[in-house]
Amino acid sequence: MIPSRGPQTGTGPTSAGQTSPDQTSPDQTGAGPADGDQIAMLRWVIARLREHCPWTSQLTHGDLTEYLIEEAYEVLEEIEAGSLDEGLRKEMGDLLFQVALHAQLAEERGSFDLDGVAQAITAKLVRRSPHVFTADGGLSVDPHATIEQVEAAWTRIKTEEKAAENGTPGNPSPESPTPAEPKDDDGTHLSGVVGSLPAHLPALAKAAKVIDRLGRQRSEHLPNSGPATLAAADEEELGELLFAVVRTARAAGQDPERALRSHLNRMT
Repeated sequence: MIPSRGPQTGTGPTSAGQTSPDQTSPDQTGAGPADGDQIAMLRWVIARLREHCPWTSQLTHGDLTEYLIEEAYEVLEEIEAGSLDEGLRKEMGDLLFQVALHAQLAEERGSFDLDGVAQAITAKLVRRSPHVFTADGGLSVDPHATIEQVEAAWTRIKTEEKAAENGTPGNPSPESPTPAEPKDDDGTHLSGVVGSLPAHLPALAKAAKVIDRLGRQRSEHLPNSGPATLAAADEEELGELLFAVVRTARAAGQDPERALRSHLNRMT
């Protein structure tokens, strides 16, 4: 978690527009929201830190990127350790702090706030879940929807949204079935899938995502050329296999992460 400094007491230099600690102000004498809304309290605390903490007040979105990644991995660590109660609760709180702090920075520059972040993901979930919601957010559950249909609808709607953002005409209607991918355009499709993933995603995770997403399509887009596939009976054996590949690469002076990333980049 980001290190914090304890509350300061006494008088001292203040920034323009701020009162000194010995003056009466709601920020320094109030106790924040009193209605039990913990999200509101978190936002209040972060706003006060931004106003009065000399360290937190200087943070930028760029400064926070390393902490966002660190906190996400600490949540992952708790899950993989089976610590799904108090440990997970605390680490999820650290991750939530990162989201709320980014939102606070955006709010300060007049862009968006935490409510806007929640609104964006809520609207996306409603749009991409027609088996549960109507277009206006009402509940309309399709009891016969299958996992395959849910995944296909999610992918189709996401594609339509991306096309609309890019101004691409001729989007299929929501009632239309997922179209079969063109058989003569496998390279373009593969490039689109690779390019749709975050640039900073670790190469191994990115490769897995590419394979998962292509696996949802009705036609095969994965290139079949290359060495014969090595199979592992389970994840323990797969871990040994991957470690052996990394060890061999390092012995040859090669960077396995960079090699896989370069291979994925060649697909785009």
